[in-house]
Amino acid sequence: YWGLAEKGVRGPSRRKANKNAPEPRGVTVLPGDYKLVVHYGDAKDSTTVSVAYDPRVDMPMTTLKAKYDLLKQLEKKMAVAGKAVEQLKESKKIAESYKKQLKHHKGDPYKDALKSTDSITKSIGKLIDGMIGKEDKRQGITRNPQPTPMTFLRTARRYVGSLLQMPGKTEKDAIQNANEKVDGAMKPINAFFKTKWPQYRKQIEDLNLTLFKDFKELKE
Repeated sequence: YWGLAEKGVRGPSRRKANKNAPEPRGVTVLPGDYKLVVHYGDAKDSTTVSVAYDPRVDMPMTTLKAKYDLLKQLEKKMAVAGKAVEQLKESKKIAESYKKQLKHHKGDPYKDALKSTDSITKSIGKLIDGMIGKEDKRQGITRNPQPTPMTFLRTARRYVGSLLQMPGKTEKDAIQNANEKVDGAMKPINAFFKTKWPQYRKQIEDLNLTLFKDFKELKE
């Protein structure tokens, strides 16, 4: 069934992305007519669906549109944060792969590269923490005492999502705070991929390391 929402975006997470995970829910669509296309095997059919707001509530279209636009703005911020953390996780995986290789080599260049790998891995961890908070390994129902950029972003989304009138100062302040926090976390991430990560990459590439193995010809 269609839950009357657009396709959503995935926010930042420490967990590995599950390819079979359901599509994230996006912003609820505005009232109007929508073409619904259904695929089943090689068969395809379509129909038009008319979406209307709850007739029991007097809700002007201008209010719905203002609410929709703000939610889409927050969604874009969430998408950027999600992509940033995924890129950091991918970089960390690469560094950890090279660390396994470096341990099997001797010489000062490899020792230096190993130290750089440990340093780059720690830097990535701190950047991820800066966006979503430090990993909490406590059991049971816990709460992170330190608000993160994601905390501010979800708070703003909750304020806007519950609106029944035009956005006011409370919602606008919440959005501004969320934008500032996410942008503040993105700044060092972008700086990392602009300077520190390329330097580390060059150091590794200068060692002519490869993740491929040499295989000998097999004979009976």
